[in-house]
Amino acid sequence: MSKQLYDQISGTLRRAELANQHYQTESLKWNLDPHKSAHQEMRAALKEIYEIRIPLRIVSIMKAIALPGLNQLILHEVLHPELHIAQPAYGVTPTLYHLEEYKPIWLQQLGAQEKPELIHYINDLRRYVLQFENLLGDLEESVTS
Repeated sequence: MSKQLYDQISGTLRRAELANQHYQTESLKWNLDPHKSAHQEMRAALKEIYEIRIPLRIVSIMKAIALPGLNQLILHEVLHPELHIAQPAYGVTPTLYHLEEYKPIWLQQLGAQEKPELIHYINDLRRYVLQFENLLGDLEESVTS
């Protein structure tokens, strides 16, 4: 089960990173878009998902599995969109590196004991990445049409 959860987390974060790389690359072209201001709301939503919602959920997952060394990571604070308070967050790319470097620890912690909130956090993470991908597709379509 721990391997399956590990694969879900890392696979979801890889998808997020790839989608963001595509967004950053395409943004160079989209910046030339004469209707750029009309797409600012979509861009703001993409930024919120990738820079706030996903990193917040990453920290929730790390706390849920009681990941050792969490307090040694260089977390940054983001303003929680609903609570409007600063919360610790950890980015997608650093998390992917951490997952790879400390895979045995992640697997051990994911298999330690079943926590229902962990599945909820992983599902949230997947939902945010799916929203990001869909919104990215909508933005791409509206810019090119």
